[in-house]
Amino acid sequence: MLKLTLIGFIGLFFVLNGLNHLFNTMILEEYAHRQRLTHPRALVRISGVLLIAGGLGFMIPATRQAAVIGLCVFLALAMVLIHHFWTDRDRDTRLFEMLQFSKNLLIMVELVYVGFA
Repeated sequence: MLKLTLIGFIGLFFVLNGLNHLFNTMILEEYAHRQRLTHPRALVRISGVLLIAGGLGFMIPATRQAAVIGLCVFLALAMVLIHHFWTDRDRDTRLFEMLQFSKNLLIMVELVYVGFA
């Protein structure tokens, strides 16, 4: 029962984050632009759809492991392409990006643990 509850919350987390990407595209587009991503609006929208699909896929037993792999790839790319704290000179920005990097790493571990155990 606990595992099913965790699966539901984790899946909902990704669905809500994906919806956030779609409903708050402008804010996230500005952030992506500051991180020097090309085509930030398109990437924000695509990432929103991928997060929703990954969250829903995580909640379906038959697609859970594929969703874990897809979400982990997404998070790893975000860690390297967006949350590259090692390039920031500003202390506060570096701290924020390091926290986001660490959060993504922790979520990846959680996905693998819950999705494959």
